[in-house]
Amino acid sequence: MRTLRELVEEWLDVHHGKTRASYQNTIHKFLSFTSVEAMASPAFGIADIQIRHVREWLDSLQEADTTKVKHLNILKAFFSYVTSLEKPPISRSPIPKQFKLPKPKDTLVERILTPEDVDAMIAATTDKRNRLILKTLYLTGIRVSELCGLRWKDAISSRGGGGQINVYGKGGRTRRVHVPQELWLSLMSLRGEALKDAPVFASAKGRPLAPSHIDRVVKRAAAAAELENAMNVSAHWFRHSHATHALDEGVPVHLVQATLGHTSLDTTSKYLHVSPDRSSGEVLVKRWSEPF
Repeated sequence: MRTLRELVEEWLDVHHGKTRASYQNTIHKFLSFTSVEAMASPAFGIADIQIRHVREWLDSLQEADTTKVKHLNILKAFFSYVTSLEKPPISRSPIPKQFKLPKPKDTLVERILTPEDVDAMIAATTDKRNRLILKTLYLTGIRVSELCGLRWKDAISSRGGGGQINVYGKGGRTRRVHVPQELWLSLMSLRGEALKDAPVFASAKGRPLAPSHIDRVVKRAAAAAELENAMNVSAHWFRHSHATHALDEGVPVHLVQATLGHTSLDTTSKYLHVSPDRSSGEVLVKRWSEPF
């Protein structure tokens, strides 16, 4: 019979990339917590895991409620996998279907910048590249990892002005996001003689910027703009703000969904296939009268 750790490794092998890393982080933390009891009983296996182990582990975590819910769902997925095996070592999951954690507080509203905040952060950023990073995050709504992964070969000019960027998102999904002409011209000015395989936003050594670097750019901009919550502002807030401001401006929810790459309309609807020649960023850029 397979051991608990063998079952875990078998389950992890089904997943890849960031999903595997996230699942591995959760399951290994849980196993480390239960290892104290396992050491007292060498025969401790998957059949010995009870709901109290899960509950006690979750209660011990000094993490956000949303993170605890994620951990619980991952554990449920693991036990569901085990019980689905041809000859499962357990007949049912130790986590009852009715077991749930309290609904996490919705803090999304706290992570949305006002249009004035966005303007102030951009105005307070004097470095040309960093200023363009903020505008790109806001007008395209792309994720930080997607921004860092952009190469010039992903930028394609459009006939009617402006351009498009191929964005490689979560789950290996690719989408094309239209870039407003004002932003496109600024990006082309930044490119200069850069080769097509070069990163759009590069370090002094020509390497792609890391997500942590982008977050530092954002935090410095928030501090320079003297925002009250400057230390908490992250690059992902621009994505939240893009969605909220676009919907407030009357952009159709399906257009916002396509621009952000949400697989579910429900995700986009929390902030309240389309033509690739339009994006919700085109509406937002009209708020700025001065040239880039």
